[in-house]
Amino acid sequence: MKIKTLKVSNFMPYKGVQKVIFPQHEMQNVMLVFGDNMRGKTSILNALRWGFYGVAVGRHLREIPRTNLINIDAAAEGDWRMSVTLSFEHDGKDYELNRSIEKRQNTLKPRNDADFKESIGLKIDDTPVPGDLIVYEISQIMPKEISRFFLFDGELLEEYENLLADESEQGRLIKDRIESVLGVPALIHTRDVLNILLKEARSAQRKDAQKTDDLRKFAQDQQSLELKLEDIERNISDLESQEERQQEKIDEIDDFLKNTEAVQNRKIELTKLEAAQETAKKDVLRFGESNRELLRTVWNDVLANSVQSIIQDQEKERHRLQKDLEVSFVRQNRIDELKRSIEEGKECSTCGQKLPEAVTTKLQVQLDDLVARSEGVNIDVTTLSNLSTTIESLKGIRSEGEVGRIVKNLELVTAAKVSLMAAENRWEEIDEEIRGYDTDEIMRQRAQRGRWVQQLYKTRFSLEEAGDDKDQNTKKQEKISDLINKHGGTQGSRSNRRLDTLKQLETVFSKGIDQLRQKMKGNVEEFATKAFMQMTTEKTYAGLQINNSYGLSILDPQGEVLNERSAGAEQVVALALIDGLNKTSGTKAPIVMDTPLGRLDPKHRQNILQYLPDMAEQVVLLVHEGEIHAKRDIEGFASRIGARYEIKRVSATQSRIEKVI
Repeated sequence: MKIKTLKVSNFMPYKGVQKVIFPQHEMQNVMLVFGDNMRGKTSILNALRWGFYGVAVGRHLREIPRTNLINIDAAAEGDWRMSVTLSFEHDGKDYELNRSIEKRQNTLKPRNDADFKESIGLKIDDTPVPGDLIVYEISQIMPKEISRFFLFDGELLEEYENLLADESEQGRLIKDRIESVLGVPALIHTRDVLNILLKEARSAQRKDAQKTDDLRKFAQDQQSLELKLEDIERNISDLESQEERQQEKIDEIDDFLKNTEAVQNRKIELTKLEAAQETAKKDVLRFGESNRELLRTVWNDVLANSVQSIIQDQEKERHRLQKDLEVSFVRQNRIDELKRSIEEGKECSTCGQKLPEAVTTKLQVQLDDLVARSEGVNIDVTTLSNLSTTIESLKGIRSEGEVGRIVKNLELVTAAKVSLMAAENRWEEIDEEIRGYDTDEIMRQRAQRGRWVQQLYKTRFSLEEAGDDKDQNTKKQEKISDLINKHGGTQGSRSNRRLDTLKQLETVFSKGIDQLRQKMKGNVEEFATKAFMQMTTEKTYAGLQINNSYGLSILDPQGEVLNERSAGAEQVVALALIDGLNKTSGTKAPIVMDTPLGRLDPKHRQNILQYLPDMAEQVVLLVHEGEIHAKRDIEGFASRIGARYEIKRVSATQSRIEKVI
């Protein structure tokens, strides 16, 4: 079977009519659909499931109510009609399947499934199929029981880890589903029918035994055991109903808590965004205040270069004045000395003799010369002091890089404002998504879950006890039945012959079930091992080994079970199991995987992406960019890609799926 198109109208986040065209090429058989979490990837998977079977499921395969299938915005506008149309090809014939629901005329606002009416139509090569044959036709192409292994999400891969624990309740449920795909339940059902017939045969034998005095006591004991068995079976039925209800309650709360876990993460993000907003606001204020402080002294930065040349000129002038003052001081001392020599003794100050007149005349000439040179030269010490003060003041005008710091602060203010705007926008977006969630209710649900878990534990313990009582009762009945059968007075009776025949048939079917299980498990193991060895990056592994619950263990190079394995290895094993189940079931159908590669390293991801195109004639991967890099990861299998789509967010309650050109 190959899907051609999927058309949805008002289905979950897809308001209005939206259409997806699937690739048809034999080699370009992979379709990629990119979308962020909570944008509608799983809704595409559910649209296919609902279109084929009229059922959309959430976590734990719980059916989603019809009211939750209709787009919220469409319903708010009064449009309560939703439809899914699938066109596909099978065995050379073209099929068009349409399924829709709409609210009943006498219903104002639908509150449950009964408030809707469902319509379904199927055409084969444009010829309408009678309504009572539609389900039959679909089951011949892809039975609902096996669809789980063609239409599945990442949660299914994680569930398979439970198969390694033979006593796991979740593992037991998955095992039952696997065996339903492989055809085991048909034999089990026949055996169960034989067990019912065995009970009736023992009852008929007991009635015959009542006619014989020697066997009347056995017949009475057998009747007592039959009555007790009826009570035990009623008790088991009640307990199983309780177990189912309790598990449903736990699953509902788990779904709620999982959804609120995302809400809690969003709230944590909100808190971080609020802190980021406050930081950004403080940064805007801090850098702004810093600039205001810098503006008070920025003139220093502006004048610093101009002042340097002035200081140099002033220092030259001060140096000149200082030299002139020194020269003037020396000259004045010489003048004073000459005056003293001429005026005070006219004799040698050393020997006391009078100076010759010629010498006196020479000294007088020197004095007159010095006096003449000193005239007009007036060095004001105060001027020199003021000049030094001015120079020191000018040197106080120094550049501290205020202009550069102001520019840097302006850049930081701009960046802080951009961060603030981004944080505010993201805050508003998240606030819209989680509006209406009650954190107090989350705490109440957590406490309620604990109480349900305790009740479930008690119920399962009671079921184990009731099962033991049933086994003991059955053994006692079989023992009494054998004693009656061996009594000479009843040998060869019709009831005994019938009982013997049914026992033999029950034994045959029990052995047949075991043989079928072993054969199917062997086939699954063989196919899964081949797939695993192609997908794993560790080529020294010996392969996979299957257990009674269809759990697969990795065998190391020595053939020993590898007890510890990574989350990525778990996912590779789960994908190998899917491939093994599909090949063992013998059904050809498209494989649609929702978030299948979340825990894989790049090398495993590359191997798996190269292998997946060969798992089915069509492979659809619903992924986010954290799983498959739009460029790096695609290169390895780009030639196998036939179509690419992207889910775009319109609002918290609407998405659009658009083809990537």
